[in-house]
Amino acid sequence: MASIASGDGVGFVRTAGEARRTRLLPDPRHVWMVFRRRQWLFAIVAGLAFSAVAAAVLLARPVYVATASVLIEPRKADTIDLQSVVQGLPADTNVVDTQTQIMASPATSLAVVRQLHLDREPDFTGDAGLRGGAKGAPSSAQPVSSQDPDQAMSAAERRASAILQKIVTVRRQGLTYVIDIAARSGDPRRATNIANAYASQYIAMQVAHRAGVTEQASQFVSRRADDLRQQAVADDAAVQNYMIAHNLMSAEGATMAEQEASQLNQQITQAQATLAQERGKLAAARAQLSRGGGSDIGAVLASETIRALRSQEAVASAEVASLASHYGDSHPEMKRARQNLADIRGQIAAEQERIISTLQANVQVAESGLESLLASRSHARTALATNGTAQVGLLELQRKAEASRTIYSAFLQRAKETSAAANLPQADASISSLARLPDYPVWPNYRLGLALGAVGAIIVGLLAVGLAEYLDGSIVTREDVESQLGATYAGALPDLRTSAGREHRQTAPHLYILERPFSVFAEAVRAAGAVVVRSKDRGGQVIAVTSALPREGKTTFSICLARILAAGGRKVVLVDGDLRRHSVTSTLLPELGADERLLAVLEGRLPLDDALVRDPLVPLMVLPTAGPTGTEDYLTDDRVKALYAALRERFEVVIVDTAPVLGVVDTRRLTTHADATMMLCRWRKTAIRAAQAAVDILDQAGVRTLAVSLSQVNIRQYASAGHNDVYGYQQKFAGYYVS
Repeated sequence: MASIASGDGVGFVRTAGEARRTRLLPDPRHVWMVFRRRQWLFAIVAGLAFSAVAAAVLLARPVYVATASVLIEPRKADTIDLQSVVQGLPADTNVVDTQTQIMASPATSLAVVRQLHLDREPDFTGDAGLRGGAKGAPSSAQPVSSQDPDQAMSAAERRASAILQKIVTVRRQGLTYVIDIAARSGDPRRATNIANAYASQYIAMQVAHRAGVTEQASQFVSRRADDLRQQAVADDAAVQNYMIAHNLMSAEGATMAEQEASQLNQQITQAQATLAQERGKLAAARAQLSRGGGSDIGAVLASETIRALRSQEAVASAEVASLASHYGDSHPEMKRARQNLADIRGQIAAEQERIISTLQANVQVAESGLESLLASRSHARTALATNGTAQVGLLELQRKAEASRTIYSAFLQRAKETSAAANLPQADASISSLARLPDYPVWPNYRLGLALGAVGAIIVGLLAVGLAEYLDGSIVTREDVESQLGATYAGALPDLRTSAGREHRQTAPHLYILERPFSVFAEAVRAAGAVVVRSKDRGGQVIAVTSALPREGKTTFSICLARILAAGGRKVVLVDGDLRRHSVTSTLLPELGADERLLAVLEGRLPLDDALVRDPLVPLMVLPTAGPTGTEDYLTDDRVKALYAALRERFEVVIVDTAPVLGVVDTRRLTTHADATMMLCRWRKTAIRAAQAAVDILDQAGVRTLAVSLSQVNIRQYASAGHNDVYGYQQKFAGYYVS
C-alpha cells in the first residue's frame, strides 16, 4: 500500500492486488449485480434470439426422413467351387467403415441423380435441397452405373449430386455389419425413393465392379496364356536346337557321346584281353623253343602243315631206320632217305619259325588295335567333357522350358476359372430393409424447438451480458475506483434524470441543489465533499476539482459543493481555474464575459478582494477568469502558492475548478499545492485507462489527498455503483430524502 501524504491530510492509494482478494470462483453478488445492471440488454437480446428461433421453428417447412439398410456380407461362399478373381470382403470392422464411405461417395450420389433424374428437379438445381416439390422418379427405376464413361457428368448433375450429399446421411449401426442410409426431404415419397435408390445403386455398383474386374482379369489371363503358350513352344524349340547344335541328342536316356564312350570302354577291355592272350601265346612259344621243345608248341600242334610234315617225318624216319638195317651209311638209298628226312625236318623248323612270326604279328596287331581304341577313347572323353560343359546350358534351357510349361498350365487353368466366374457376378452386400414411407416429419419438433430456443435465448442473453461487461472498459463501481485506480472512493453523484422528481429533471444541478437541499443529489454532494473537506477549526483548505476528460461533471460538482457549503454557513470561495474554458464564470456570472480577474490577481495588477464577485443566490464568493491572450505562463508555482495562501486567510474552504488533467498542464500545478484533490469520473463513460493515466499524472505531480467520485450515476439501476455503495440501499432510505 502506497500513501500520498503532506500537511494535514493523508490519502492512501491501494494497489489492485491489495484491494482485491483472490477468489477461486466469481462472487455471486457481483454476478447478480452485473446481470441486474444489464437486465434490459439481456431481455432484448434473449427476446430477439427466442423470437428468431420461434419464427424459424414455426415457419420451417416439414422435413421427412426415410431410412434404408444395407447388410455387408463378408467372406460369402461361392456358387461354384472356383477361386474368385475379386476376393470377398474380410470380416474386419475397418472394411465396414470403408464401405460406408464408398456408399456416401460422390459416385453413388451421381448414380442416384441419374436414376431418379434429380438434375431435372427444381429443388436440386440450387441450394434448396430440403424443399418440397416434385417427387422424383420412382425407386423401382433401373440402376444406372456412375462409372459409365459414355455418360459425362454435366453441370446440372454436379449440382444435384452436391445437394444430394447434403441431405443424405450414411452411418454404421454401432459395430454391426448394417449400414443405414437416411434421406431427408420435404416430400416423404422423395425421401423414400432416394434412400432406396442409394441402396440399390450401391449393390449395382458392387456387382458391376466385380463383373468388370473379373472380365478384365479373364481377358488378361487369356492373353497371357496365349503369350505363355508361345513362350513355352519357343523354349522347347530352343532346347532341341541347343541339343542338336552341341551334339547332345540322346537315345535310351544317354547322349551319343556317352554311348560312344561306353562302347569304346568295352572294346578297350576286350582288346586288352586279346593282347594279353596273344602275348601269352608268343611267350609260351618262345619258352618251348628255348627248351628245345618246339614241336610241343601249342600253335605248332594246332598247325595242319606241321601235322602233315610230322607224318612225313615219321615215314622218312622209319624208312631211314629200315634202310639202316639193310644198308650202310654210304648207301645211296641211305643217303637219299636221310636227305629226305633232313628236308622234312627243315620244313618243320621253317614252319615253326613261321608260326612264331605269326604269333608276333598277332601281338603287334592286338597292340595296334588297343592303341587305336585308347586314342578313340581319348577323343571321346574330350567330346564328353565338351558335352558336359554344354549340358549346363542345356539344363538351364530345360528349366526355363519347364517353368514356361508350368506357368502356361496355371494360366490356362486360371483362364478357364475366370471365364466361368465372369458369368456369376456377386455382391458383398444385400439390402437388409427398404425404406418405408415416413408417417411424421422429424422437423420441426415444436416443443423441442421452442424449449431449445428458450434455453438458447437465455444463453445468448447471458453471453451478451458477459460480452458487454467484458468490453466495457469504463469505471462503474466502487471496486473499480479502489482496485483499478487505487484511490479513495468519495461516493457517487446521481443523475438528476434518475433521482429528481419529474418536474425537476430538466433543472440545472447548481440550481436544483438550492431548491432541494435534502434531495438524494444534495446528500451525495455533501458525502463526496466530506471526504476532502476538513472541519471549520482546522483553518482554510484548498480543494482542487478535476477530471480525466472533458464533460465529466467537474464544474457542476465544484459549483454544487461550493453552494451547499456556503448555504451551510461556511466561508467558501470558488476559483475558476480552467483558463481555457472558464466554465464556472460562464455558468454563474455570464454577464461578466471575458473577465481576466484571476490573471490580474496572479500578476499583481488587481487586489484579491477587488477581484472577488458574490454569487447572487448564496453567500459564495467567486474568482472569475478568462482565457490568456498571450504566451505568458500565469500559473507558476510561486503565483499559485501565493494565491492559495491569500485565499486560505480569507476563507474556510477554497474550491478550485481546474481543467481536465490529461489535456492541460495547468491542472498539475493547481492540484500540487492544493490540500486535497477531487477527481470526477463519469459513470459508465470514463475509460479506466484514461482514469489510470490521470491518477498517475496526479501522483507524479505530488498531490496530497486524492479522492475519486463517480458522476451522473443512474441510481435506478440495481447496484449501479456496486454492492458496497450507498445506492445499493437507497430504497430503505427513501423517506429521508426530498427529491
